Amino acid sequence: MRMLLVARSIGRPAHLLLQRRAFAAHVLAVFERACGLLTPDGEVVALVTPAAGDGPLNVVLERSAVVRPGPSFPSGFLDEALGLAPGLPAAVDGSHLRVGRLQVGLGTAVVWEPRPNWEALRSCREAISGRLPLTRTPLGAGRGPAKGAGAALASILASAFRDALGSLRAGWAGDAERLREAAAGLSGLGGGLTPSGDDFLAGVMIGAWLAHPSPDAFCRVLVEAAAPRTTVLSAAFLRAAARGECSAAWQRLLAALAEGEGVAEAAQSVLAQGASSGADTLAGFLWAAAPVTG
Repeated sequence: MRMLLVARSIGRPAHLLLQRRAFAAHVLAVFERACGLLTPDGEVVALVTPAAGDGPLNVVLERSAVVRPGPSFPSGFLDEALGLAPGLPAAVDGSHLRVGRLQVGLGTAVVWEPRPNWEALRSCREAISGRLPLTRTPLGAGRGPAKGAGAALASILASAFRDALGSLRAGWAGDAERLREAAAGLSGLGGGLTPSGDDFLAGVMIGAWLAHPSPDAFCRVLVEAAAPRTTVLSAAFLRAAARGECSAAWQRLLAALAEGEGVAEAAQSVLAQGASSGADTLAGFLWAAAPVTG
């Protein structure tokens, strides 16, 4: 029996993929809040519950009005209730995405823009720099950039990581070869489908769109060197960051830093992403913001 859900919103890059005349993919991995689909070209679309929220690659699911009960998605819904598992084929049939016994209606979804207004953010980057210490306020709650990032990065603060940071600093200053060295040293460093080194680099690229004088060129060199060295899922996130795209949680944090309100709460939402991905990404962002603050 098929389960009918509808897409509430779709990130613009994911929407463009799904609009292809012959979209086909298979399930790459299934998590509590997300199911990653991989195309033959190595591109990724993620089916996610509302708890995961909007992102460049995300199709945010909600229950159809004809499905009961309610809008909540209990733990294990994607893999246990729907039986989604790696290897299952996925395809778009008209206005529906089908994978296993799941059918997702795409016709009423809002296309979500993952790229913030970087021009406006860069115009107030001095004020943003002055507010960066506010992101450390959640320390009192037991998690925060300083504590969370320190714990998450502890396993990779070895000599290889320190050397990579030196290369990254030189790359930031314009040395493309050293930037490639940094990518080689950090990409794929750590375990999981999105290793800590990649999450750190994603944060660096988000920070570059705020603070680097030539963010497009900087990110292009970095991602071209980093993406082939890591997992396909992590490479997809790196490419999105290189384009200046980020999740809704990150957009809320950037807006809070620009406006000076709700920074600690927005930082906490970023830190809640994954087991350590949010902390590692935020650590990279704060590293990249250092050139702004001096």
